[in-house]
Amino acid sequence: MKELSVKETQQISYEILKKVADICEKIGIRYCLIYGTLIGAIRHKGFIPWDDDLDIMMPRPDYERFLIYFKEHQSEFHHLELFNRKENANYPYMISRISDSRYQIEMDNEEPYGMGVFIDIYPFDGLGNTKAEAIKYGMKGDRLSSLCYQATRAHFSIENTTSFFRKLIKFPVYKISKCIGKDYFQTKLMKLENNKNYNSSKYVGCVTWLSGGEKDIFPREWFDETILWPFEDSLFRIPKHYDQILKYIYGNYMQLPPKEEQIGHHFYRAFKI
Repeated sequence: MKELSVKETQQISYEILKKVADICEKIGIRYCLIYGTLIGAIRHKGFIPWDDDLDIMMPRPDYERFLIYFKEHQSEFHHLELFNRKENANYPYMISRISDSRYQIEMDNEEPYGMGVFIDIYPFDGLGNTKAEAIKYGMKGDRLSSLCYQATRAHFSIENTTSFFRKLIKFPVYKISKCIGKDYFQTKLMKLENNKNYNSSKYVGCVTWLSGGEKDIFPREWFDETILWPFEDSLFRIPKHYDQILKYIYGNYMQLPPKEEQIGHHFYRAFKI
């Protein structure tokens, strides 16, 4: 199989994004670019040159509608497949991915489950009406998703952990998580979904993958309005309050990271089948 370059992988995921955005516009699904993809849109008018994925968010009600529509019209989306826990028992995450089946990825520390080049879709849930409530609720998801992640690793690895204390406890946490198994944690995480109404919550975030902790808890009003913005050669929706969101998560997001940090963060190789 031919290994794909970062540029080739970006182009494939870009085509997936265009199809997903077309569906959203057609049936009135709220979505917007988020995380590194949003930085790319603002700073580069496209991909961050070394980035290896695309991220979008959808409010939970829209996310559920999108999944139903995609499944009902699967035959229209040639080569595209939906991955989440309901569709694939081996899938390790609580967000959904849309994958192009003409390609195959090999993760450095993850058992294969049949996925190709993909984009991430983060469902944002309501987290509550006070910051304290949102943090308390959101951190339940943060802890469970961290344990679920460890349960799905093929082998122990320090990966991006920098804290001495976290490094100290990471191996025992890994072993305990592996013994319990991902299904336990995924079931617990599913119970956090949709408990607090997105549209009436003051604070929102992806409770089932709150990997940034408090930095992944946002005022809902930051996402209430979207604008069209250029990304590569198309226009996609981004939050009108993108500057507040990106400063809140990343600080000075317009400054390039040091050269040694200009690398993708998914640690996988992609191949054309």
